[in-house]
Amino acid sequence: MFDNPFLLIYSISYLILGASGLFLAIFVYLNPRRDAVKRAFSRYLFAVSWWGIFSIPMINAPTEFWGTFWDRICLMGLVFIPVGFIHFNFTYLEIDRKYKNFIKLNYLITLFFFASNFTGYFLRGTSPRYGLRFFTDPGPLYYAFFAYFILISVLGITTFFLGYINARGNRRRQLFNIFWSSLLGYSLGGLNYNIVFQWGAPFLAVVGNFGIFFHEIVYAYTITKQRLMDISVIISRAVAEVLAVVFLGSIYLGLVWFHRTYVSTKIGFAFVAWTFIYGILVGQTHQKIRLFIQTTSDKLFLRGKYDYYKELSEASLQVGEKLSLSSILGILYRVFHEVVEISNPRIFLPVHFSEPERTSDRYVPYDKESFLLQKTGGYIKFDDPLVKQLISSRAPIFSPHNPDRELVIPCLLENRLIAIFVLGRKLSEDPYTDEDIRLLEVLASQAAMALDHTRSYEKIKVDLEVAERQLARSQRLASLGTLTAGVTHEIRNPLTVIRSETERLANQERKLQEIQHHRELVLKHVDRIANIVQRMLSMAKERPKEETEVDLNVIINSALQLVTISRISLKKELGKVPLITGDPVGVEEIFVNLIQNAIEAMREGGRLTLRTYTEGGRAVAEVSDTGKGIPAEIREKIFDPFFSTRHEGVGLGLSIAYRIIREHGGDIKVSSEEGKGTTFKVLF
Repeated sequence: MFDNPFLLIYSISYLILGASGLFLAIFVYLNPRRDAVKRAFSRYLFAVSWWGIFSIPMINAPTEFWGTFWDRICLMGLVFIPVGFIHFNFTYLEIDRKYKNFIKLNYLITLFFFASNFTGYFLRGTSPRYGLRFFTDPGPLYYAFFAYFILISVLGITTFFLGYINARGNRRRQLFNIFWSSLLGYSLGGLNYNIVFQWGAPFLAVVGNFGIFFHEIVYAYTITKQRLMDISVIISRAVAEVLAVVFLGSIYLGLVWFHRTYVSTKIGFAFVAWTFIYGILVGQTHQKIRLFIQTTSDKLFLRGKYDYYKELSEASLQVGEKLSLSSILGILYRVFHEVVEISNPRIFLPVHFSEPERTSDRYVPYDKESFLLQKTGGYIKFDDPLVKQLISSRAPIFSPHNPDRELVIPCLLENRLIAIFVLGRKLSEDPYTDEDIRLLEVLASQAAMALDHTRSYEKIKVDLEVAERQLARSQRLASLGTLTAGVTHEIRNPLTVIRSETERLANQERKLQEIQHHRELVLKHVDRIANIVQRMLSMAKERPKEETEVDLNVIINSALQLVTISRISLKKELGKVPLITGDPVGVEEIFVNLIQNAIEAMREGGRLTLRTYTEGGRAVAEVSDTGKGIPAEIREKIFDPFFSTRHEGVGLGLSIAYRIIREHGGDIKVSSEEGKGTTFKVLF
């Protein structure tokens, strides 16, 4: 049949062109939500595929009668290509309603050419040329159709170009692909007419067919990669199905060739046996091969879409795992901005969301950066019709003409509207797809549950913080009792000096210089007493924190004045350390607690060592004792609130010290050996 190599190649080019067009036309049309763009696109592809498929029997017809018969069948599809192209063009650019009369006129012109196709005015017959058995002999109306084809092609390509110039975002990228592939496809496709009109070398017609095929492939790429139409998953699966069939079929054809060449040309028992076995093998492996091809192609060619859905799905899981309001809002806003790329997303929550004991009457937006209630940005009243519609319909609300509120999604838990997603237009200016809506609804459902749990969590967290502050103050007040003995001693000494020096003043006459000396001594000890009292008061009351440059050596010496050191020896190794930024009273409280803890560990006597030095550019302070040490089994619990080994202890000293250290961005490490002592190492 294919004794002419050119005839074989030309037939294959039509087969590829027709099969690919039919494949795309069917899957575009069968995809759910068949909108006007999809219908117009599938009609256009169906006309191209019809022309391609029925060209094969025409150019391979055995007689002139059959050549003419199949040529008329072939031309039934060809005459619909121009109107299909311009209809898809106007529909995609959303100008089909504006120019609906023009589209109707084109359909009337097409019907005229369709009817004339069955007369000699359009097709006079077929005749052999360029090694082809039969090809079109055009009539006078065929030339008119050719001129019409060129005119519509130029109009459609120009319209796509103008749409590309005015478009923005992802739509601009779509139109760029459609424009240049249409220009290339129709320019090369026109080479098919060189055989009809005998204008040049016949191989140019093959180039033209592959140009049209390439035009279809770029359309398919635009559909899948840039979401021109939401059918990428269907196309991906269908392509994988076809490739799996081709792969397994090729193996079978290879086995048949091997059998006929090296075994036998007859169909015997052996041929039937291994064919049966191969059929079983195909049944067992076809699905696995199809899945492998589809998964691989999705990751290679649809990676953007693949990662997009993966990101949304993972975000839904992450939201369900969080209890902090700021964490949940952070995930949601990241998804809206970075994944879906929405221009103005807002999350509305009840105005008293974190205060469930108070009654809310409206929803207000929360800021995308601070995650706090936004004072500006509007609000939605509980009795707003939008709220009632969201609760009753339990579905998103579209407002395509409102760029700031194009999509509103409810976060519902049972019949309670926990939150509202108010989403603006996409940055790409693309419409929201079915997959977008479905995944955002799943995200909203997860967010509703997480936010409902968060409300209780936030209330508990606030109560715990209040309780912690009260307990911390109680600890400070309790510490005052322990500090009283040491403070009494510290105050008694200067009071004794003041009393004795004051009594001596009246014993005899004094020179002015000597009186001034007594005056300075008394004032010095009075100031010392005032400082001690002031530090005790600062520990006993709540006060706003201040940040200033702090010298650890000064702080440690100040802390030593608030504790009583008896029965133990004190060793100070205070080296030069860099100043740190922090709250002086808070840092002093750290060392008061650590020193007190060390003294309590050495009730039978011992040595307290205080060291400061620099390590890796950080200021380091160590408080070491030679006491009983900390057992290994409780070493990890010593910083837990209320944990204490002393019956009279509250168990908050080390916990408070740990919290203050962390608030200053520092670390604390402990090393201990039972019977030998403990060292607390604080790094700032």
